Amino acid sequence: MSSDLQQRVLYHSSDPVSTQSVYNQFNSVDLVISVGEGRSLVENSVRINADLRVLASGAGDTGVVTTEKRCFNPNVGGHSFFSNISVKTQNQGNIENSQNYCRMVSQDSVASLNELDMLNSSNQCELKCSTQDIATDLAQGFNPIIGTGTVVPVDSDFSIRPLICLNKMDRDLPFDKTGIITVSANLARNMDAIYGPLQDSNSSYELRNIRLSYKSIPDPKLPDPVNMKVVHNVKSNMLSGTTTISVNVPAVCDSVAMNFIPVAHDSVQVFDSYKLENIKGFNEVQFQMNESTSNSLITYVLSDQTEILQRFIDAIRDTSHNQVSSDKFRANGGWGMGLKFDEPIDLSQNRMTVQIQSAVNNIYPVNVYMYFFASISM
Repeated sequence: MSSDLQQRVLYHSSDPVSTQSVYNQFNSVDLVISVGEGRSLVENSVRINADLRVLASGAGDTGVVTTEKRCFNPNVGGHSFFSNISVKTQNQGNIENSQNYCRMVSQDSVASLNELDMLNSSNQCELKCSTQDIATDLAQGFNPIIGTGTVVPVDSDFSIRPLICLNKMDRDLPFDKTGIITVSANLARNMDAIYGPLQDSNSSYELRNIRLSYKSIPDPKLPDPVNMKVVHNVKSNMLSGTTTISVNVPAVCDSVAMNFIPVAHDSVQVFDSYKLENIKGFNEVQFQMNESTSNSLITYVLSDQTEILQRFIDAIRDTSHNQVSSDKFRANGGWGMGLKFDEPIDLSQNRMTVQIQSAVNNIYPVNVYMYFFASISM
């Protein structure tokens, strides 16, 4: 951005279309971006801001601020409270619907951030942190003591840069191309967003003062298209030692990344629903798909753990996350698999099949979260 344009930057903030004093699990929030004629949305400047309060009730507590043993995933931070985020434009309609959003954030953070990175202000403002203990403290909020000795609870607040297409653009987005943009978010279930040994069905969280912030500049009237990355999610499961998953996705995709969690740990109060867990007795994975140009069947068979993790890292590296590495992923206790395609593949016309050999059975089934990455142009 030139210094002249920087001097003409406008900072915008918008409240939800339907405002509430308190937002809880399952609530939907619509947030509007309207930079106006003759202006462009600054690339990757969209943020969601809110105040957080974690509550404990039952066991003698009646909706008071939690005291201990409840937290959110430290790698996901403030993103933990949004289950799905979609983007719709006035001119194009729906352009992205990011479902099971938090597990995608988890795989990105686990692969790209180390303990020192969590000290950066860009991560701290998102409530990302290096340990579960710090996340527990942040979930409690702050309790400063005023001059009279009275404790005055203060909610934690956060400002996240959601991993949506508007934050994965290669240049600023003119209003003329899209018209008004709506970012819609569904709030996560209590048992997904918060976990810990004291978490129960009566514990909850609240968000207050939700707002969207973004920047705009005068439209430079460039003829080039705006390119952005979008994601498509498919959820499946593993019920036996040989699991075959066959999918179509309505997009031309560049790569796929997959992460896993046992059903017994997914959306269960005391467990972290966003943890990237290993597959019991994993042996090998086989990817099969038709190549777009030759229509020939291509197959990848992977069994070496080092290669599997590197393929996973390659799959997410080109999705606007160039700091990812297999060393960070291992150090942070992550596990997943994926594949970067040799060329973009139209998965609306060509079905992709994944076959996994493991020791999984129907007594200990596993949920599979698949994220397909694609590019669109405006």
